[in-house]
Amino acid sequence: MRTFHFSLFALLILVTSCSYDLDDNLSADIDINTVEVIRSDSDLYDYIEDITNDEARPDQSIACIDFTYPLTLFVFDDTDVYVSTNYIIDDEQFSSILDDLGTDYSISISFPITSTLESGEELIINTTDELKVAIDNCLNEEEIVECNAFIQSCTLKIGYSYNYENPYLGGYFYENDGFTTLNIGEDLLFGSWSPLIIENELHININLIDDTEIGTFFNFDWKVTFVDENTLSLSFEDRELILNRRCDTNFTDCGNFIFEACELNENEGISEFILNDYTECIFDTLELDEELPISFYETEEDAQQEINAIIADDVYLNSEAHQIIYVRINEILEVNEDEETNEEDPISYFVMITLSSTNCD
Repeated sequence: MRTFHFSLFALLILVTSCSYDLDDNLSADIDINTVEVIRSDSDLYDYIEDITNDEARPDQSIACIDFTYPLTLFVFDDTDVYVSTNYIIDDEQFSSILDDLGTDYSISISFPITSTLESGEELIINTTDELKVAIDNCLNEEEIVECNAFIQSCTLKIGYSYNYENPYLGGYFYENDGFTTLNIGEDLLFGSWSPLIIENELHININLIDDTEIGTFFNFDWKVTFVDENTLSLSFEDRELILNRRCDTNFTDCGNFIFEACELNENEGISEFILNDYTECIFDTLELDEELPISFYETEEDAQQEINAIIADDVYLNSEAHQIIYVRINEILEVNEDEETNEEDPISYFVMITLSSTNCD
């Protein structure tokens, strides 16, 4: 009976020691050529880091797949020499080891390993290739779910693109269970759009029931890039479509940079405009800080040279029924106190707005 107690106690010590020893060096070296190695500069290594990171940070984690512990991890240094064997019992320990690895170190996982997908399905993984495929598949599913949540949560307004002149600026999409509407001025179009994966890239397929130039512009598989938590960039060939998520109720107040005012005298095409009344709309559409300096000009040359600016608070009379006004917005550079000068030029944004006189009788 005493022998049984002693053996059980020794076994508990051994298991506990192995579980928490992050550098359990073996007496026999392991040849790196006999195992499947995951380099620290590889995408797969980054994916494993994201899987083991804290799920409280979804922007830095992969939540659609989890490792089933325990598993064994081998570590090799930057000269491919075996360093240690590590018995991993949870994500926290795995993440800690990866964080502490030296630059250009490598790891190898003792296969097979078991993982659990977000659906609850258990998956046996036997090689690094299978691990890469499993992560790619779950990432594709996760991207589609995330994109669906994005386009269904709020109205998406067509925003300003600095890379492409979009003729439908100010329009907005509204999605409800796959049924989509697009408002462009007074036009209301119906159709559908759906996220999909094409060659491991996220796309949105837009299909409007429309055979006019509007449908011709939008009906494509657009490649999707998340600019930030509220903005998507959709690209097709040389076209770029910016979609800003708008959850506020008054977003439709800002249109497509065409600002109308009633004629002073019928059929003369002359109206009174106060340009500052449109600054909020301009900043809102461009998604820029409203504290940036903004100025208005009658010609593009004046805007480029910053001369002959229109006084934005005064009443301005347009010279044409539909007059183009050039808008310049300057980015403010932050200069450190110890810097005497800053050789960089500030970023300037240039857009055009239209002042349109209308007959209000």
